[in-house]
Amino acid sequence: MVSGSCTDEVTLNVSAARLWKGAIEEPHILYPKLMPDFFSKAERIGEGVGAINVFYFAPAANLPPGSLIKNKIEVLDEATFTFKNSSVEGGLLGVLVNSFTYESVFIPSGPDSCVAKIKFDYETIADQDLSEEELKAGRDGSIAVLKATEGYLLANPDVYA
Repeated sequence: MVSGSCTDEVTLNVSAARLWKGAIEEPHILYPKLMPDFFSKAERIGEGVGAINVFYFAPAANLPPGSLIKNKIEVLDEATFTFKNSSVEGGLLGVLVNSFTYESVFIPSGPDSCVAKIKFDYETIADQDLSEEELKAGRDGSIAVLKATEGYLLANPDVYA
């Protein structure tokens, strides 16, 4: 097995506080609404640290029918806009990786902007690293949901204001 990580940064034109509310506190509500071709539905089981976000993938996501991913919230710190979760079922877990964690920090860069710092940590099943294509798919997906949330918040300035 191989342990690895990758990082990304993206500048968004909404405040860290608004992005936090949409992308972190309510992804189970927003993501299927904003990206119905990718997420058919979602739910949150429990609240706060320890809660499980369950995302069900739509057919257009090009995954087997009924595919889902369950992520357990490990860190939920609104004061520092720091979030971390770990996959507990579905997605790449058990297919390509033994473990997978996602962490994001939203750093305010102005009254209506922030920088999202994203980090993935993983441990592969095989004795080889994930391919650039596999890493790119995860990175692109995480940025896409943040950009979709940004677009929604820009179009709806009163939401989470």
